[in-house]
Formats: sequence, structure tokens, C-alpha cells
Amino acid sequence: MHVVEEADVEGEDEEEVLQEEVDEEDMISKLPWEILVSIMCLLSTDEAARMSVLSRRWRKIWNTSIRIMPRLSFFLDRGWFPDIRPRDLEKKMRKRIIEVHQVLKLHKAHTLYEFSLITFELTSRDSHHINAWLNFAAEKHVKELRLKLTSLMLYDASFIADNFHFLRVLYLEGIYITEDIVHRLFSNSPFLERFFLLNSDKLHRLSIVSAPNLKYLYIERCRGLQHLQISSSVENLGTIEINGGVNFESVNVSAPNLSHIILGIQSQVFKFDAYVTLLNQIKRLTIDVYADMISAAFRQIPEFSKLAHLELIMDNCSKITPIRCLLDILRAAPILKTFSFQDNKLSGHPAKDNALEWLHVHIPKKVELDQNHACDYLKVVKFDNFAGCKYEVEVLLHLLEYAVSVEKIFIGLMDSSTWRDPEEWGHDYEDKFDNQYEELCIECAQQLKTQILQMHPNVDVIIA
Repeated sequence: MHVVEEADVEGEDEEEVLQEEVDEEDMISKLPWEILVSIMCLLSTDEAARMSVLSRRWRKIWNTSIRIMPRLSFFLDRGWFPDIRPRDLEKKMRKRIIEVHQVLKLHKAHTLYEFSLITFELTSRDSHHINAWLNFAAEKHVKELRLKLTSLMLYDASFIADNFHFLRVLYLEGIYITEDIVHRLFSNSPFLERFFLLNSDKLHRLSIVSAPNLKYLYIERCRGLQHLQISSSVENLGTIEINGGVNFESVNVSAPNLSHIILGIQSQVFKFDAYVTLLNQIKRLTIDVYADMISAAFRQIPEFSKLAHLELIMDNCSKITPIRCLLDILRAAPILKTFSFQDNKLSGHPAKDNALEWLHVHIPKKVELDQNHACDYLKVVKFDNFAGCKYEVEVLLHLLEYAVSVEKIFIGLMDSSTWRDPEEWGHDYEDKFDNQYEELCIECAQQLKTQILQMHPNVDVIIA
């Protein structure tokens, strides 16, 4: 009898939730037509299509908004059909291709801000469909083009290089591209500001001679790429980011306003010496590297003569404490002003290695500053994703022995949702850690702040 009563209550609760959802939908539907069309235009193409099945009115809104929608995004992937049998996939993909053509026919605006296509299911025999879709985007004077295909398709970027004259942003992944195509691309797209090239294994040399508006260059997983050459005429280029297995034999960059290099180092055989000339001319450097590679990386560079801002993003630093490499880093950057440090992936749940009890026992109240190896220029230290682990505290306090002129220290706390996320920690996660965030992470940061102020009484410590 008691179970029945509970079931009745649960049924009533479900009815209330459903009624609330209906009421909420009615409230939205009562909004003016123009506002509903604006809302639909803010959604991706696929999200808007799903909204259109809610009611006849939303279907009409879809038909209206798709005509003027500034962004069109298409995802042709198996994710659309999670339970489909392999023999039916081809039929479903043919239907999706027809749907894309139908959507493009409905679009009546003269211009289009963004066109995106992501698919791993199309083959070389579908190239004519992609050509037709890209021709549509080119005729609309699209400003952002994002194309992500399987590299096995070997889709040729020649049409893109010759027909998109108004591009501001270009993202190419899995596209067949050559040095000649790159040259034509920048010649025909003079307004291009951001260029992303991913997973293009056939390109051996990336040479950019003339790109008057290029500001940001991103390269990832182009494993055949061996040479990078950028002319001094690329005067607006400010940032180069290189990630995911790109290992240049030579780097010759003369861009006069280049100030920021972002390097993702994933291999012990990374040819750091190819970047020596480049790194000696930039002011800001971000390195995403495994902890056990960092010392070797900095030993290859005799000196970062102009480096003022350095950010280190490392994984599993607790396994190989990077304290011993800090002095090498500071010596390599004699005019460093800002140093940022972050452990991108902890090896286990931070509660198991928390420094709260250890902190006041093993760290003296006052640490003698090392004047012999002092870093006189370092003014700002940032520690992001702070979880309160013992090794994090060791790294920061050890750094502050050398940073004799530090003025500000930012401690960015790990997000509480990450602390409580079982998927983040796997078998190291325990439910009892859920309610320990404030006690262990936040309180450790507060006690660390006390220790820092004993070492540097005039420093401004900010916990956020």
C-alpha cells in the first residue's frame, strides 16, 4: 500500500513537470514572431531543424528563419544514427545529403556569415556534393568557412583557394593541400585573419609570402610538414600555435609583429633547436608539454632574450615534480615579467594528496630568499587550476624563493564541478570527496596565502 502511495506521488510529480514544460513552451510561443525567428537564427542548423518538429508554428518559424539564417552548420556523422545497421548507413547518408541540398535551396539571403561542414562518412565519390555546397557558400560571400573531412577522402582544396574572396576565418581539417594551393589561397583571400590547418599529411612546406591581414595561424597533426616559412610582409601576424605531432626541421619566420608562440610538445624527439631564432624574438610563450620533457626543452634554448610572459601547461606533474626545472626556466628568461603555471591533468583525485595538514608543518614561517639566483624582473605569478595538492604548494613556494620582486600572485582554484566529477578521476574517485572541496581546496589556498605573505609581506595575493 505504501509503495502504491509513493507511485501515485511520483505520477503526480511527473504530471506537474510535464505541465510546467507545456506552460513554458506556451510562454515562448507567445513571444512576437520576429523574436522567435531571431532565436531560431541563433541556433545551429541541426538544432533549428529539431526545433521545427515541436509544432506547426515552429515549422513555419523554421521555414522563415532558414531563409535568412547567418550561419549554416551541417554534421553528417554516425552520431546521427547510433543504432543503425551498417547496411542501412549508406541509405541514411544519401537522405542526409539530399536534406543539405534542400536547406541550401531555402536560404534566400544574399550573404552568409559562416558555413560549416563536418563529416567522416563521405567518400571521394561525394566530392561533387561538397563542391556544390562550397560553391553555394562562395556565392554568398561567406566570411567563416569550416570544413572537417576524413583525410582518406583526399578532398582537394583548389576550389577553396580560388573562389573564396571574402574569408575572415578558414578552418581546414583532413583536406588535401599543397604549397601552391596555400599561395593561391592567400592571394585570393586578402581579408583572411585566422587560418587553421589540421590533419593535412601531404603538405611538406608551409610558405606564406603575402597575407596582409593574417593575425592567427594554427597548425595541428600535419605530420608530413617539415618546413615553415613566413615572409616579413605578413606584418599583422601576432600568434602562431603548433600542436599535435608537428615536428619542423626548419622554421624561418620574419613576421615583424609576431609576439606569441603556443607550442604543444608531445614527443621526446621534438626539434626545439629549429625554433631557436623564432623564440628569441617573441615576447609571449605558451608551452603545453609533459612534465618529464620540460627540463630537456629549456636546456636546448640558451636564452629567451625578449621573453616577458611565459605560460607552462603540463600533465601529471606530481609524478615528476618540476621544481628542479624552475631555475633553468628563470635563467633562460632573464627579463621574464609574468609566469603562469597549470597542471592540465592530475594523476589522481586531489583530496588524496592534499597539502592542508602538511603545509603548516613542513614549510617554515619564513624562507630565505635566494639572492644569488634571484629573478629580479618577475612581477606576476599565476597558478591556474589549483587543487590544493602537496606538489602544487611545493612548486609555488619554491618559485617564490627566486622571485624576489614579485608584486602579484593569482591562485585560480580548480572548478568545484571538476572536483566532484567521477569521470575525471576514474577509479581514484570516491563519493566522500564530494563535500570536501571547500575544506581541502579552498582552505589550502587560504593557508598558502598566509605562507606567501610571510615570505613576501607586500605581495598582493588573489584567490579566485
